[in-house]
Amino acid sequence: MTGARLGPPSPPWSPPTKIAVAVGLVVFAAIVFWMSRDALPILAVAGILAFLVAPMVRFLHRRLHLPRWMSLAFGYIVVLVVSLALIAVLAIGITQSLAGVNIEGMQDSVRSSAEWFVDYADGLRVLGVRVDMSEITAPIQDWLDETAEDGTSGDGVRIDAEALQAMMGGAFNSIRTVTGLVTAMVASALITLMIAIYLNADSARFYSWIHRTVPPGYERDGMMLADRTGAIWRGYIYGQLVNSFITGLMVFAVLAFVGVQGAFLMGVIMMLFNMIPTFGPIIAAIPGVLAALVGGSTRWPDLNNFIFALIVVGIYVVVVQAQATIIAPKVMGRAVRLSPVIIIVSLIVGFNVAGLIGSLLAVPIVATIKEVASYLYAKVIDREPFVNGNGNGGASAAADG
Repeated sequence: MTGARLGPPSPPWSPPTKIAVAVGLVVFAAIVFWMSRDALPILAVAGILAFLVAPMVRFLHRRLHLPRWMSLAFGYIVVLVVSLALIAVLAIGITQSLAGVNIEGMQDSVRSSAEWFVDYADGLRVLGVRVDMSEITAPIQDWLDETAEDGTSGDGVRIDAEALQAMMGGAFNSIRTVTGLVTAMVASALITLMIAIYLNADSARFYSWIHRTVPPGYERDGMMLADRTGAIWRGYIYGQLVNSFITGLMVFAVLAFVGVQGAFLMGVIMMLFNMIPTFGPIIAAIPGVLAALVGGSTRWPDLNNFIFALIVVGIYVVVVQAQATIIAPKVMGRAVRLSPVIIIVSLIVGFNVAGLIGSLLAVPIVATIKEVASYLYAKVIDREPFVNGNGNGGASAAADG
């Protein structure tokens, strides 16, 4: 049927109706967000992967004039090959790093430290008054007695049928658990990969839909806002990757030089946790300090473990300060522009909402919200929202994501 047969167009909505519909849409979006919160980590990882692959797809499609499906296929094949190669390098490096760890020496060091602590705590006095530490020292003493070197009889350890059955059952349960975990990880990886491919494939239509939703007369504002938010995410994600790689490499090199056992593993831990601002490097330093405290130095074997642990603490402080004051500003620029207090609160809220993925993405999300809120506030008080730059490149680049 033609438009004439259907009658005249419907009248425009009144302002109260528009407000009611807008509030309803916000409430509906909040409900959908809450109901799908368990799937948010996979969607977030897929979004990051699609964001990282987008420049390669755009280059192949626009510069080399390859079909879009071929550009997508080539881009994700490269990602898959690079990921497998990186996993292989990390697995070999971590295996070799752990193979060089002196487990027996660490056990002896732990036992010696535990024995010293028990002796010290049992005789602890404060202002002449003896402090009862038995609730803390008793479990440690029991562990020392159970793991004493002369705790077994001369006949050795005899395993009966019941013990063997229990061991086999435990081994079977462990294998089943590991198999289930690996299966779940592979399934999650495949789902994430499929979502990322669809996001890249539909990105042009998605950005076209966003541009169509911009009210008439606000096209310039939409492009400039897209340019600024795009700069936030590009600077943060790419900057964090480069920053974390350099910081992890620095930790590995310095710890290997001073003789920390498992230095490569400590570098990998720093590379991963450094992606979490503020708290990540602090958490990543704990294994390195413990390794120095328990294992000592292979370069200076006569150096006291406690003194060596303090040296390692100083190394971490220097490296973390270097990445925060020198490396991060160089590779990230002013992508985020948030105060330390807002970053800390964002990390806490992000972790409570979506766990580790939430803490990884909390900072750019809050920076994006700040950018949008600044724009809205400027429009409310009739002030020009974009006083720096003209911002016309990011949106066009994003539209072809």
